[in-house]
Amino acid sequence: MTGHSYRYGVEAGLSRSVAAVSVLFAVNWATIPFSGDRPPPGVTAVAVAFVALCLHLAVRGARVRLNGADALAAVAFAVVAHPVLVLAGGSPYVLIGQRCMLTVPAVLLATGFLPPAVGRAACLAALGAQLGTSWPADGPAAAAEGSWPPLATAVAATVLAPLMRAAGDGADRSERAAAAARAEAARAAARREAHRDFQGMLHDEVSAALRAISQPGIAADRVREAARGAVAAIAGARTPGGEEGRTDLAALVRALVPPPGIRAGIVADALAPVPYEAATAAIGAAREALRNVADHARARTVRVHLTARELGTGFVLCVTDDGAGFVREELRESSVGVRRSMMQRMEAVGGHAEVLSTPGRGTAVRLEWPAPAEGERQQDRAPDLPGRAGAAAAKPARPVPLKVRQMNAAIGDVRRPLAAVCLPFLLVMGVIAVIHTRHVPGALWVTAWYAVLAAMTVALLLRARNGIGRGAAWAACAFAVGGALGSFLVLPLAGLADYTSWPIGAVTPLLTLLVIVRPAWEALTAMALEQAGLVLIVFTGPPIADTFGGTVALTLPALSAPALGVFMGLAIGRTVARLGGVTVRANADRAAALAGEAVRAARAALHRRRLADLGEEVLPFLDATATGRRSPQDPEVRDTARLLGYAVRDEIHIPGVLDLPARDLLSAARTAGCVVTIQSDADDPHPPALLRLLLTTALGTGPTPTELVLSVTASADTVDAALVVLPGDRRRADALREAVAGLSAVVEDAAESTWVEARVRTA
Repeated sequence: MTGHSYRYGVEAGLSRSVAAVSVLFAVNWATIPFSGDRPPPGVTAVAVAFVALCLHLAVRGARVRLNGADALAAVAFAVVAHPVLVLAGGSPYVLIGQRCMLTVPAVLLATGFLPPAVGRAACLAALGAQLGTSWPADGPAAAAEGSWPPLATAVAATVLAPLMRAAGDGADRSERAAAAARAEAARAAARREAHRDFQGMLHDEVSAALRAISQPGIAADRVREAARGAVAAIAGARTPGGEEGRTDLAALVRALVPPPGIRAGIVADALAPVPYEAATAAIGAAREALRNVADHARARTVRVHLTARELGTGFVLCVTDDGAGFVREELRESSVGVRRSMMQRMEAVGGHAEVLSTPGRGTAVRLEWPAPAEGERQQDRAPDLPGRAGAAAAKPARPVPLKVRQMNAAIGDVRRPLAAVCLPFLLVMGVIAVIHTRHVPGALWVTAWYAVLAAMTVALLLRARNGIGRGAAWAACAFAVGGALGSFLVLPLAGLADYTSWPIGAVTPLLTLLVIVRPAWEALTAMALEQAGLVLIVFTGPPIADTFGGTVALTLPALSAPALGVFMGLAIGRTVARLGGVTVRANADRAAALAGEAVRAARAALHRRRLADLGEEVLPFLDATATGRRSPQDPEVRDTARLLGYAVRDEIHIPGVLDLPARDLLSAARTAGCVVTIQSDADDPHPPALLRLLLTTALGTGPTPTELVLSVTASADTVDAALVVLPGDRRRADALREAVAGLSAVVEDAAESTWVEARVRTA
């Protein structure tokens, strides 16, 4: 990642929430010197100093620069400012809610940016300064009641800050694990792709060269050319994935070698360079098409034409001949040349291969590759992770909103920090509701309204992990705002000076929740409607102060109550969601880089393993033939080529199964006259242990059979193997029974044959 992590997103969210609160408090305290009667100089000095402190914290918080020094400064200011206000006679000029504002930044910063023990001591000092100075002036009940906002803030921050940081660290660890899982999935995909490439190379180059050497009557120059091509293909397979970027496909097409004795025309239009993988697939398929022309078509001419697609992206490569042709429907599904060397090569790179033929009118092979868009290219390369197909097939659930997904990614389950923010305020506000409505005539319905509001808030909080629906959010906002404004039908407007106006702030937990998990404009609109309604009620109702400035000074703290939570939630939610999105993208880039490296490593590992044994025999033989040290006219050379050709075809049909001892047994059996047939309907590697066990047991026990047939059928989660050995032999049957004991297998023996049916689960 480029300098960001989930932990950084959490720190930014905490810092910017402090910045938002500081701006709000600065606006509130900036009105005190203008609130009617001129306050004493001590009160004005505290107001000016607190506004300056709030602006300082706002700037540093917005820049994510807050630290322990800022926390100590805020705590020291709160400890000093509260006694100064009392000594200066500030009670008539500073409301209880404004005095709370001196303490809230201190407890927020202390819990968020100081070590736990120091932070708790600092919080107690700030809270003690407020409570101790309010007690003599306002009485114990009012002093305790006035301390609840900073106390609830301290509780929420004490839970929230470490929880968010721990969740951020956990999210970082989870993302690293996810990157490792994606890399492993990429390695698995690369192994499958490398297997297909290797199968194509064995069939197109190695097997064809050995077949040419083993057959008499083929010109020596053509045999050596085939051997040189096979040697080059094996050498290239030893270091797969080394070519990167794009390739001039037209140059590769012009370099194709046409079949000997057949007139050829090769035309390659100038094209923009294409990805190496697409060029390699197209050239391999074209070579197979030319080889089929030489071996089967009985053609006089062949034409190769490369051109751009009509849409201008990608290419079309056609190989046409005037040979005998064939009936397309009669082409065997198991045809390795067409199925693996042409169709699967092109499909593996997002292309398409089509074979058109009519008896007596020749054959046309059309290879098409459409260049994908950049976004599609990245998507196509993403490996399928386990469970993705099943998830896609399941009944779709209501999609989780992007904002909530990003927050869940950044801090884990979003409900945990939301509970830390909302529940303390809900609890304390419930106590205040009971205190201030029990003696007010007709106010019982307000208490009931709050009980329903609290229940709605908790219910929405429980649904926050998967997102909250628009209808539920809007209904809750309407209920909250309507009840808060309607409470002034029974509660006095003069209560704005204390907590008698508590319903205005009671909506704070709900709006804080919604501004975090829903589009911010919804909660901001609800808050604006509540505040506009309150202003309308204040200025159209009975006077609550002697002057306009006094009315504003009394109203602002009430307006700030919901704004405090909403702005904090807005800063935390937007910052964490944005940083979560940035971090997810950065980790995706990192995972893509790891996956790309894993692809190259997996290809190289598979090719090295597959070539280790085969190369010991095949490569030296082909190299000696290509350089003329061995003559294809020598019968012994042709016999060796025939046996090695069998080994290569065995490797094509059951890849990775035969080790050197198993190949030696098969070669000895074939040399002794045994007809060995190996059939498989799958391209992916089979579990090697079972197949190797059946072959080595059947050929290593008893006399050499006259015929051996191994058939392999694979499904999504099983591999079925059927082995038939002619004639039957009791010792061989007993050895096979012992070998497959404990497996899902059946062994039968008769005079005519011994046969085995076995099944192995692969998933």
